[in-house]
Amino acid sequence: MSSGSSVEAFAADFEATRAHLAGAGLPWLDALRRGAMDALASGGFPGQRDEDWKYTSAATVLKERLATCGAASQQDTARAQALLASLPDLGEASALLVLVDGRFHAGLSRLGSSRGLRAGSLREALSGRGDASADGGDARLQAALATDAAAGRGFAALNAALFEDGAVLQVAAGAVVDAPIHLVHLSLAGSVAAAAHPRNVVLLGDGAQAALVEHYAGEAGHRGLANPTTIISLERGSGLRHVRLQREAPSAFHVGRVLVEQAAGSSYSSLALGLGARLSRVELAVRLDGEEAECSLSGLYAMDARRHADHHLAIHHARPRTRSAQHYKGVLEDESRGVFTGKVVVAPGSAKIRATQSSASLLLGAGAIADARPQLEILADDVACNHGATIGRLDDESLFYLYSRGIDPREARRMLVAGFAAEVVEAVEPESLREALVALVGDEVGRLGGASGGGAGDG
Repeated sequence: MSSGSSVEAFAADFEATRAHLAGAGLPWLDALRRGAMDALASGGFPGQRDEDWKYTSAATVLKERLATCGAASQQDTARAQALLASLPDLGEASALLVLVDGRFHAGLSRLGSSRGLRAGSLREALSGRGDASADGGDARLQAALATDAAAGRGFAALNAALFEDGAVLQVAAGAVVDAPIHLVHLSLAGSVAAAAHPRNVVLLGDGAQAALVEHYAGEAGHRGLANPTTIISLERGSGLRHVRLQREAPSAFHVGRVLVEQAAGSSYSSLALGLGARLSRVELAVRLDGEEAECSLSGLYAMDARRHADHHLAIHHARPRTRSAQHYKGVLEDESRGVFTGKVVVAPGSAKIRATQSSASLLLGAGAIADARPQLEILADDVACNHGATIGRLDDESLFYLYSRGIDPREARRMLVAGFAAEVVEAVEPESLREALVALVGDEVGRLGGASGGGAGDG
């Protein structure tokens, strides 16, 4: 791997840049970064023998030497502004935070003035200059940044060690932020492949309510890596609605993770849309650490050509009377591949648990592959946990019904595919965001399967 990206190459990058990374000089953060690099050195990147990466090749992501993204130039700003303007309108935003190649861009951002919301650059928060935190010693921010710094390995450790910037969102106790907060990460195409490692922190106080739209997009021809981590902490009785929209360029790589900690009575709903990148993997880990905490995780991935999407979910029911639901769908054309892993862990003594899980994949090409891996680890009594997975093709009877009513075969297939996918986004709030996402999903998946046939069947 001498010509690609190796642990040794990233270690050299770390030594060359650590004096200039966000928060450099803060002893607690320097120690966290060093611990993350040590974890990467000892654990390395996942291989084919790693069960959690059984169907996704990390070597594909690391095949080319990934440089460190540089700061945006004036020309880059103009390109980023054009890319931002080209994105679909997802409705009103209480605040708009824009990252360009992993760095916060104040000129493209709009921080808004919603009561109880503080938002801004992680780098500035750590320096004490930003509004998102009083100073780099903020205890809750420190705890969030330490979430997976040493325990993580591979790409997670890489993010914890090398993040240049990110976004910090804090919603005060009791505050209700009416319009969604938009966090947009833009990846620009460069002469060399580069990696960005943004680290985002979302903190909600007791009873706070907010919605977050996290949008990843890239210029055509971008072939680098977006390696983001978003850390979410929900205090007692708070609630976050989270939409994660991944629309990177079809030549790019995306390996991201969302880490959620929930206190008693809190609620977290997530919609993950994987519509871009050559290879993408998103890890979503939720810990229900207080009674009556609940989460609902739904998602859709749509791939064509030989592209690959992997969604890896893990829910830890650490306290009694907690609830979780997982509902994911995939649309796969040509020789693409979709992987869904849904894991539920019920800790000892955590009775009165309710956990449901379902996944469904629609295969539109003879070479398309779907892997579904439901996993239950139940270490307590008096629980209700179930799962189900289906893999099939377009239903012949439904196609015949539409044909018999004079609908063109191509349009009939498009209608069935779009209908299959749209169901995932029907519960999104507010209405303006839901309508925008329904239209976006319809446009993205409606073109898939336009010339494909195939009979019905489950596997």
